[in-house]
Amino acid sequence: MRSVKGIYGDDGQAAVLMSLALSKPMLGVLFYLGVVSGLRISDLLSLKGSDFESPWITVKEGKTQKYKTFELPPEGWQYVQAYLEYRKTNRDERIFNISRQTVNNAFKKIASELD
Repeated sequence: MRSVKGIYGDDGQAAVLMSLALSKPMLGVLFYLGVVSGLRISDLLSLKGSDFESPWITVKEGKTQKYKTFELPPEGWQYVQAYLEYRKTNRDERIFNISRQTVNNAFKKIASELD
């Protein structure tokens, strides 16, 4: 089994985020929100534009049916808002138009490039 040690420290997360932010903005925001929120990928993929009307994000988790609230730091809020403007996402649209399998494959590829 391969180790993905480079991703889990602060330096590794920053390296992944910088790489994604420049080359694949959608995956960069997805990775960032996953790190900041701790949400499952299925919950991240269900986020809509209306979930980002303030830096305080409340999500009903699919698996547990519990509500989770977290605050995006100011720089993270600006990062996500820039992505939403770039995508021209309206409030009723999902902000990520991608499958779980595609995300999984992309993150595996990125991890192998960081090793």
